[in-house]
Amino acid sequence: MHSGEFQVLWPVSTQRHQLVADSSSGINAVVLPLDVAFETRLDAARQFWRALNGRPPAPAYGALPQQAKIRHILNLRAHDGRRTGATYRQLAEVLMSRDPIAPRDWRDHHLRHKVRAILRRTDRLVAGGYRDLLFYPHSRGRKPDR
Repeated sequence: MHSGEFQVLWPVSTQRHQLVADSSSGINAVVLPLDVAFETRLDAARQFWRALNGRPPAPAYGALPQQAKIRHILNLRAHDGRRTGATYRQLAEVLMSRDPIAPRDWRDHHLRHKVRAILRRTDRLVAGGYRDLLFYPHSRGRKPDR
């Protein structure tokens, strides 16, 4: 560090982060490594800038969209229902229909296909696809850009 600069380390993180600023001009730059976590670091810098300027926090980068959250809740409920022995028609009635579905109507009912699609998606999640949620919005299968 040069004279007139100060360094701030914040203990909230398990990693070392540095903030270096000239004491006369304040904070005027952020240096971020161009690695696979660049977008996450960029969002952290944006949140930091907002806090410095008295702005409220913005939605976090990588936050799962509301529609995806609702879909995954439905997936988990369908998975739980199937594990307890519920039939596809029972799942459709409980999870997606306000009215009971008559057995004679079930064969051609539009929710029959929807339940089957939900359960296929659930099987993929249970078989390891849930890990993609841990890396959202980054994909595990994508190679880092170099």
